[in-house]
Amino acid sequence: MSEQTDQAIDTREFGEVQREAEAAAAMLDSEVFNIAFQTMNRQIIDQILTSPPEAHEERERLYMMFKAGQVFVQQFATMINNLELRKQQQEH
Repeated sequence: MSEQTDQAIDTREFGEVQREAEAAAAMLDSEVFNIAFQTMNRQIIDQILTSPPEAHEERERLYMMFKAGQVFVQQFATMINNLELRKQQQEH
């Protein structure tokens, strides 16, 4: 995360950070979200596995789609971690 983003998080109200973290946790716990995410990943991996080895650009595009999905989900974990960091800051 960039320093600028970190500073923006530091200036937000605790309640806002908490609401985001709770929504992120709910999303990660959502059965429908997880089914959709797993289905998407499986489809991308299947396309990679069935693409011809010489189709480098297509394989790279598919791999980048897969990685983008991973980064997207990681953002939810970051929101949850931001709340934990904020709680620790308040304790000190």
